[in-house]
Order: sequence, then C-alpha cells, then structure tokens
Amino acid sequence: MDGLTLCVPSSLVREAEDKREATRKLGYVARAAAVFGASRLVVFPDREGERRWGGGFVRTVLRYAATPPDLRKELWGQRDELQYAGVLPPLRVESRTGSAPGGDESLTQGLVTEVGSEGRVRVNSPLGEHPISLLVPSDMEVEQGERVTIRISSREPVRARIAGKPEDGFQVVGADLPDALAREEFAVATSRHGEELSVSRLGELVARTSTDDTAVVFGAPGRGLPAILGVSPEDVRAADGGPVEPDPGFDLWLNTIPRQESAVVRTEEAMFASLGALRLTE
Repeated sequence: MDGLTLCVPSSLVREAEDKREATRKLGYVARAAAVFGASRLVVFPDREGERRWGGGFVRTVLRYAATPPDLRKELWGQRDELQYAGVLPPLRVESRTGSAPGGDESLTQGLVTEVGSEGRVRVNSPLGEHPISLLVPSDMEVEQGERVTIRISSREPVRARIAGKPEDGFQVVGADLPDALAREEFAVATSRHGEELSVSRLGELVARTSTDDTAVVFGAPGRGLPAILGVSPEDVRAADGGPVEPDPGFDLWLNTIPRQESAVVRTEEAMFASLGALRLTE
C-alpha cells in the first residue's frame, strides 16, 4: 500500500509577496506531509491560478525540503529557487543511509533528473559532480524528481545500482490530478462547500483512511478546488459530499473545518486541520 498521498496545486504560493515568504509557506506544507506520514506529495497543475512562482518553483522547494539534510548540498547544489531554503523548518525525518548489512557495500540516496529509454534514468548523487546513468529494477517505476536508494559497491571506479525507494520521508512528484487519483482507493476533496465533517461521520472516514490508499486534495489561497476544477460551489453543496462533474476521481467533497470563522483558511492551515482529524485512530 502507498498509504497517504497529499495533492496540492501549482498555484499554492500565489499570494506570497516575495520568494522568502513563498519558501516559508512551502516549508509548512512539507512539515504537514512529514508530521502525518505522507508517502507522496503530488503537485498538480493550476496554471490559470499561478502568479510569480508556479509549479517548477513549488516542486523544487518541496523536493529540496524532502531531501535528507546531509544530502542536500550534493544533490541540489546552488539553484535560484532555493535562495531562501534556510527558512525551511526541519522535518526531523530520519535518513537511512550508510553501510548496508554485509559490510562491503554502502547506501546513499539520489535524485532522478531524467527518465530515459531502455529502463535507465539519470540520477544526481554524492558519487560525483554529474548525474550518473543507472538501470531501474524491472519491478520498479520511477518519476523525474523522485528520490531513489543507491547501493554502492565501489566509488572508484563507480559501481552502483538502484536498490529501491527510500523508506524515510515522502516523494514529491508532478502529475495531473486524474492521474494522481487513479492509483488511490479513496480520494477526498477538501472544500468549505463540501459535506461538513461531523463526529458521527468521523469514525467511518477514519476507518477508510487508515486502511485504504488515500489521497487528500487541497486548493490554493483565494482559489479553492471548485474554482481550480471549474465546478460550481452550488453543485458541490447539492451533491451532498459525493462526486461532482467534471470529476477527476473524488469519492467525497469534505468540509473539514465546518465552523470556520475566518474568511480564508490558508492551504497549510487546512492541511493540519484536515489531517489532524482524518488521521485519528479508532
């Protein structure tokens, strides 16, 4: 099972006044993914809602935040998008690198920069300045931007192979929303126009999110999911929580903050409020 997937739009930092504020906001999104044990953080396109910083910036900062601190310099180097990476809060997710069982081999992580042909990918890693070409195991699929675990048998000359995906932290990928939801068993759209979360309903939802591969989808500041998807809020209300056309694959539209007193709830605030309820134990 893939566990928990979080989906956020490329317009996530549309209201940020500067790059520092945008970076800090993405740090809180990464914290939510780490705190609630997400396995994937999907950035889906909302190009109409983007302003100064779009999907490329959002994906880069989130991927950097998800990278173990001891590997960031080697994997990322100097990039304009990461000018204010120092404001990102630590995720405190333990990194599993070092010597592998058996003694002679060691483990590290790499970042997939390009998916090529014949089952090979190019990977940034601590093994050298330039990306190295590695064969992907036949039972494994990787996407650009994902981290992979590399098993090293020799550094000079370099002999290494992809051993799998890291068990620590979460992966950050870009995907269209229908494609992201197609792999999930249960998909929740969060919106103030959805079914209000209640005590009587919570037990059923917690049971599903604790056993099924689950995606929870969030909107952007001033541009919720109905606006992003071209859905009328009235249609969402009339659907009583269920699917609304056009439907990218939602099982439920849910208002996770039913007594909202502020005119706007920021995406990172909605993530902590929503996941705090949906990840409860029975």
